[in-house]
Amino acid sequence: MHPSSRFQHNNKKPFVRINNAIRAREVLVIDSTGKSLGVLPIHEAQQRAQQQGLDLVEVSPHANPPVCKILDYGKYKYSLSKKEKDSKKGATKLKEIQLHVNINEHDFLIKLKQAESFMAKGMKVKFNLFLRGREITHQDLALNLMKRLIQDLAHIGQTDQEPKLTGRNISLTFIPLPANKRLLKYNLSEVEANKQKPQEEKDKTEKS
Repeated sequence: MHPSSRFQHNNKKPFVRINNAIRAREVLVIDSTGKSLGVLPIHEAQQRAQQQGLDLVEVSPHANPPVCKILDYGKYKYSLSKKEKDSKKGATKLKEIQLHVNINEHDFLIKLKQAESFMAKGMKVKFNLFLRGREITHQDLALNLMKRLIQDLAHIGQTDQEPKLTGRNISLTFIPLPANKRLLKYNLSEVEANKQKPQEEKDKTEKS
């Protein structure tokens, strides 16, 4: 158990009071099983935590009365850190792909392969298409191109909006389908090639 007078804080994150650092006279206590013990005097709440070899952690300091939990502070701190890391990962799971209204078929296929590869890993994909200069007269081509993306990527992702032109820009965000429903179409040949490599290496070994 942590020293009774210790509390955690740094310049970036609000501190978390634990044990004797908790200033409230009374607190609402939640035990280690998640059961509410009701409102207790702070000294009684601290004693209950000590008896269990755990910490009394102030989890909602602004509540009235403050809410405290009896738990292992080390595990609690790890859990908070993991949630923060997962949140940061989630924030970076959006990949952006640029399109041009006059993109040729070969380059369009490359964009499809990129998007499929990202979504296969659970990432969101945002397509951006900007109409330059006189390209603004080709709005229909641009919108049709984005609608084609919806059809060509339906096997692995979906969008909850229709492509719309805002000024000179069209953007469309795809959300990957659930993992058990995602299919590969444009990267399938590479997957098959990787599966064949072990067999080819095995054949070479047997011949040698």
